[in-house]
Amino acid sequence: MLLKVSISHLLFFFRLFVNYVIELGSGIGVRSGVIPVQESAAQGHGVPGPDFWSWTPPVESDVPSDQDSGLQLNTKASVRPTLPSAVVEKERTPQFLTIPFESLLSQSEQSDTLPPFQSFLEVEKADSASEPQSISSSLTLEEEQLLGESCSGYAEEAANALSEASKWSPIGVNPDGTRWWKDTGIERRPDGVICRWTMTRGVSADKEIEWQEKYWEASDDFGYKELGSEKSGRDAYGNVWREFWRESMSLEDGLMNFEKTADKWGSNGKGNEWQEKWGERYNAAGQSEKWADKWCSIDPNTPLQPGHAHVWHERWGGKYDGYGGSIKYTDKWAERSVEGGWEKWGDKWDENFDPNANGVKQGESWWEGKHGERWNRTWGEQHNGSGWIHKYGKSSSGEHWDTHVNEETWYEKFPHYGFFNCYENSVQLRQVPKPSEILEVPKPSEILEVPKPTEILEVPKPSESEIQQVQEP
Repeated sequence: MLLKVSISHLLFFFRLFVNYVIELGSGIGVRSGVIPVQESAAQGHGVPGPDFWSWTPPVESDVPSDQDSGLQLNTKASVRPTLPSAVVEKERTPQFLTIPFESLLSQSEQSDTLPPFQSFLEVEKADSASEPQSISSSLTLEEEQLLGESCSGYAEEAANALSEASKWSPIGVNPDGTRWWKDTGIERRPDGVICRWTMTRGVSADKEIEWQEKYWEASDDFGYKELGSEKSGRDAYGNVWREFWRESMSLEDGLMNFEKTADKWGSNGKGNEWQEKWGERYNAAGQSEKWADKWCSIDPNTPLQPGHAHVWHERWGGKYDGYGGSIKYTDKWAERSVEGGWEKWGDKWDENFDPNANGVKQGESWWEGKHGERWNRTWGEQHNGSGWIHKYGKSSSGEHWDTHVNEETWYEKFPHYGFFNCYENSVQLRQVPKPSEILEVPKPSEILEVPKPTEILEVPKPSESEIQQVQEP
C-alpha cells in the first residue's frame, strides 16, 4: 500500500486549523455580536453611570487638539447644556404661597387649592370664603394633557439622545469655547434589568460653569421598561442644581402599570433653596395615584413685607380605586423668621369617599406664634348620598356651627387623566427594546462548526518528486 504524504501540505492544514480556532475564540465566525455588560453601580434613584458631583473636568493639557493624529475634535455648536440656574428658577416663583395671610386667617375657612407643578403652571392667589366649600385639588383635563405632553417631551429628548449617542465623537469643543465629553455604557442591575445610558459633561470657556446631562433606557424580558434623564450643574458663584425625571412601565399581577416621577432641586449657596417633587402611577384596572411636594426657603435675614414668609411648603395628592372611590388632600404652610423665633401658619383639607358617595370632607386653618401660642379653625362635612350634608366646625376663638343643608354631594370619582391617556402619551417608553432585542447572545446553532480540511479547499495533487513510496514489509 502506498501512502502519499506531503510535509508542506501537513503544515498548511495545521496552520489553517489553528488560525480558525483562534478566530472562533475571539468572536470572529459568530454571526451575532455580544455587547459587554457591566454590573450596575447605580447611584440613588437608580441613576446609572458615573456620579457628577465627584467629577473634575480634565485640564486642558489632557484634551487632544485637532492637530493630534488621534482624536478629532467636534467643533459643531450642537452640544448645548440645559442650565436651569437655581437663581433664575427661584426668581420666577413668587415668594409666597396661596395660603391665607395672618390677617386673613380669622376670615378664611378654606383657601383654594394649589396647582401642583410650578414648572408648568402659575400659582394663583386663593380666594377667601366665609364658609367652607368643596374645592377640588385636581388639575383640569387641559392641564393634565399639558403635563402629559411635557412628560412626552422628556421621553422624546431621552430617546433622541440615546439614538444619537453613537454619532458623536467622545470629545468636542464648541465655537464659544465650551468643552464637552461624551460617554456611554450598558449595565446590569441587581434585579436583572439591563440599562443603556449616554452622558455628556461640559465646562464653559471661562471655566465658571460645569454641567452634566445623562439619559438612559432600561428593560428586561418580562415587561419592564424605563426611560430617564438627569441634569446637574454648578457654577463658580455657588449655584447648584439637579433635575431628575423617570417614567416606567411594568406588569404587576398581570396588569400593566405606568409610573412617572420627577425631582427638581436648586440652591444658590446664600440661603436660598427650593425643591419640587411629583409622582403619578396608573394601572390597567383604573387605579391611579398622584402627588406633589414642593418647598422653598430664603435667607431668614431677608426683610419681608407683612404676611410673607421665609420658608413655605405645599403638598397635595389623590388616589382613585378605579370603582368610583377616591381620597384627596392638600396641605400648605409657611414659616417666617421674627425676632426671638418663628411664626407659622397654613391650612389643609382632605376628603375620603367610597363608590357610593359616602364620605367626609374636613379641613383646618391655623396659626402659631413665636412663643407657642396657637389659633385654629376646623370644619367638616359628612356625606351619605341622601341629598343632605351635615356641616360642622369650630375655632379656638369661640366660633361654632353645626347644621344640615340640602345639597348634592360632589367629588371626583375618576381622574381626568387616567391609564389610557398615559398609555397614549408614552410612545417612546413603549418602544424601548427588550435586552434580547439588543444583546444578541449566539445560540449553539448559530456558531459555525470547525470545517474539515477537505471542506475548505481541495487538496492539490503533489508532484512526482514529492511522493515517497513506502513499501509494506
